[in-house]
Amino acid sequence: MRKIILTMALFGLASSAFAGGYRVALQGVRQAALGGTSATQTHDASVAFYNPAGLAFVKSKLSIAVGGFGVQTDVKWQDATTMQKAKTDSKLGTPMYLAVSYKPLDDLAIGVSVTTPFGSSVTWPDDWQNKSNITHIDLKAFNIQPTVAYKFTDWFSIGVGFIYTHGTAKLEKVQTVAGNDIKLKLEDKNAHGLGFNFGAMFKPTDKLGIGLAYRSNVDAKANKGDVTWSNLPSGIASNVPFNTDKWNTVLPLPSEFTFGVSYKVLPQLELFGDVVWQNWTRYKSLDINLYNDASNTFYTSSSQKSWKDNTIIRFGAEYTFSNFIVGRLGYYHDQSPVPSAYWSSETPSANLNSFSAGVGFRFNSGFNVDLFSSYVKGEERHINNIEQNFQGDVKLRAINFGVGVSYNLK
Repeated sequence: MRKIILTMALFGLASSAFAGGYRVALQGVRQAALGGTSATQTHDASVAFYNPAGLAFVKSKLSIAVGGFGVQTDVKWQDATTMQKAKTDSKLGTPMYLAVSYKPLDDLAIGVSVTTPFGSSVTWPDDWQNKSNITHIDLKAFNIQPTVAYKFTDWFSIGVGFIYTHGTAKLEKVQTVAGNDIKLKLEDKNAHGLGFNFGAMFKPTDKLGIGLAYRSNVDAKANKGDVTWSNLPSGIASNVPFNTDKWNTVLPLPSEFTFGVSYKVLPQLELFGDVVWQNWTRYKSLDINLYNDASNTFYTSSSQKSWKDNTIIRFGAEYTFSNFIVGRLGYYHDQSPVPSAYWSSETPSANLNSFSAGVGFRFNSGFNVDLFSSYVKGEERHINNIEQNFQGDVKLRAINFGVGVSYNLK
């Protein structure tokens, strides 16, 4: 009997809002419009996710920020030798965020944010060539982060946050065994992990801002998820792994370091730039354990990943047309951490170039409304997965949009 290779990434995504791998970089509408630059922005409480030190520089006693995004991604694959091809038919991804901060003292800020840095969906055809790896994956993951920040001087602050990650995931795939298309579905509703982030912010002048931020590794653990087999021939239903009904795994989420600078070249024009480094080398392999306690059955499948660290370059520009309206433009280049030899269709990845624009409306009452849209283009690449014996040329693109609302009470 042919071995079923369970090469599944628990938080695999199809969203081209990636900041490398399966990280979704949409935790603030204003930041997204500015190419994802974030290390020095102190417009509202949403800065807590990006750089917790920024909360101390938010110019309000109470700040509330909430927003949501739409992410529509298309991934196309074709084998130039066989001319076989396939494309995804994924539903609209909907990342969101909510952040609240409060200053009990002028220099002390406390807050909490809820974000979805890992969350989307990808659906490939049931009959495509790599159906044994993936036909559908869906993720809903949330970060809950309490944060505290303190401003030691008028120009310097530090902040720290505690991260709790909770999520659900579902994977579906099809394996042909002895002429039968056997369907496998893995579900988990209680994946979780712990981490922290730390940041420092410097504003030595009214024009210049410098930000440093670090987000730690998180090991997302799925345990006692449900395993469902469909269309099993009676002759193999009692064999391993078809008699398993539970599964677990640990997915390593990378640490992330950000250095950012902002500068007001004119009273109306501010420029932003970030460099982001992500520690994807820790994602060396993914081990999936299937088991059945009643029959004392245990089965492990290991898939090599060997991902590489990557760097993201981000730029943004914001122009204030009046006290009421602000315009924004942004760009980022995101280098894929996934080698061709270990590229997998549950996490379609390529070097990305994103072009974004947005507009903000400021009201005297303290309310702000921000709009954003972007076009993300993946550089075409040839992939050749040596474990899955799967190759071809891959193209991907995405259209993203978002709406955010914030309220700052002086």
